[in-house]
Amino acid sequence: MLDEADLSPRDRVLYEKLYASANDIGTARACAEYILKKGWHTYSFTRRGSVPIQQTAFTTTLIVAYARPFAAGRGNIDFPKRLLQYDDKEAALHQRLLKLRNQEYAHSDASTISVKPLKGVIRSIQSIRDLRFVPAELKLFLGMTTGLFSRIHERMEEIRLSGS
Repeated sequence: MLDEADLSPRDRVLYEKLYASANDIGTARACAEYILKKGWHTYSFTRRGSVPIQQTAFTTTLIVAYARPFAAGRGNIDFPKRLLQYDDKEAALHQRLLKLRNQEYAHSDASTISVKPLKGVIRSIQSIRDLRFVPAELKLFLGMTTGLFSRIHERMEEIRLSGS
């Protein structure tokens, strides 16, 4: 028979938040690895066939999945900031990903869109919303999330053992 750990309500909510966060970080990491493997380091609109939509899907998923743990909503508990432990370059990438998620990928922030209505047959010209990650950025992302992933699991184990 499996006995459930006897956790306080707060520890249970935190454990659930960390479990979901680990899954999200894992998904984002898998996307980064796939983008690296495929060599999708140019803008997607320069590609042919089904590659642009695939690149867009993996890039979007990387950004949204990574940022999800840091958004409010899961049990009204914040992600423990002490688990981040990022250096300056990693912290800058972290902030960039959160900003991309909030302004361009989860919400259509008007400040990120540029459209010019035209007279005549062509109705408008719009700036292209496209994103790419160069290999160095993806490798930085994978490095920073390797440590984060480990710290999440270490904290989950601490919580689990506290309820034994």
